[in-house]
Amino acid sequence: MAFNYHRELQAWVVPLLLVGFFGYLMSHSFLSVFEVTADAMFLCFAIDMETNDGSAEKPYFMDQELLTFVSQSNKLTEGHKHRSMRPFQDNEDGTELQPMV
Repeated sequence: MAFNYHRELQAWVVPLLLVGFFGYLMSHSFLSVFEVTADAMFLCFAIDMETNDGSAEKPYFMDQELLTFVSQSNKLTEGHKHRSMRPFQDNEDGTELQPMV
């Protein structure tokens, strides 16, 4: 409806849509390559953890910062799972639901 009343809008809307579409394609392509690279890195990490044990005979080939990040992430995840498996009566912060009387 805006194009019917304002013909000057047609002059810049089509190029704007084309630039937006090609910008989306370029960003999608870049992020797809980034995703494949991250997946390959984590697969190599998993294989390194499986085949090596960190000893002098079989040292890890991964970056030590990545190893500490994953181990800290696992500790946080295990702690969260442990807290969520406790019964509701042991909730020490008082956020459990109370019956209404």
